[in-house]
Amino acid sequence: MRREQTHHSKAWYNALSPYYDVLVDPFQGRLRRRGIEWFGVSPDDRVLDIGCGTGRGIATLQNAVASDGHVIGIDVAEQMCQLAQDRLDDEDPSAVVCGDALSLPFDADSFDAVLVSFALELFDDDHRTAVLAEIHRVLRPSGRICVISPTTAASDIVSLLYTRLNDAFPTLVDSRPLDVSAVLTTAGFGVVQTRIEWAVIVPVEVVVAHHESRA
Repeated sequence: MRREQTHHSKAWYNALSPYYDVLVDPFQGRLRRRGIEWFGVSPDDRVLDIGCGTGRGIATLQNAVASDGHVIGIDVAEQMCQLAQDRLDDEDPSAVVCGDALSLPFDADSFDAVLVSFALELFDDDHRTAVLAEIHRVLRPSGRICVISPTTAASDIVSLLYTRLNDAFPTLVDSRPLDVSAVLTTAGFGVVQTRIEWAVIVPVEVVVAHHESRA
């Protein structure tokens, strides 16, 4: 099941990649930039952008960390990764990694911060738990995470509609809103700040949390 979901996601986002910035980014880009600003990465941070898409988030994060830090983006779709690398025009090929968030190809305690913008809601419950465990592993003990996701916390009606559309059109509407704060707390992160923003009529939760050591 895990490989099947990854295969379908990869195929869908490879097909979508040429149109992504025109069709999707107008709705997500403003909230991603606001989340990164609120996240407050430091100039020397090592940052991971999970589900980096066409690289707009990586570019914003690179400006935030400047030359003393380092940003790596990872995405499962090869075409997204290629567009991200082209956008960055970066001689360092390690800036973009094509890989699966279910098994992050990084050592433990590798990052000071992890951004997950409009990506966590794409995973079903079991896969989401695995992704968050991987993030917990690669984050340093003092590290922090910012998740931006459609949320169930603000509007039951919109969340119900979103869920019904996902049931009817699982490829086109390929995600379900989350109670982001609760999901992160259950996964062993300590929520620091949370706020509700809106992408047109869809409520979006921006949550900043920190790494908590497991017993």
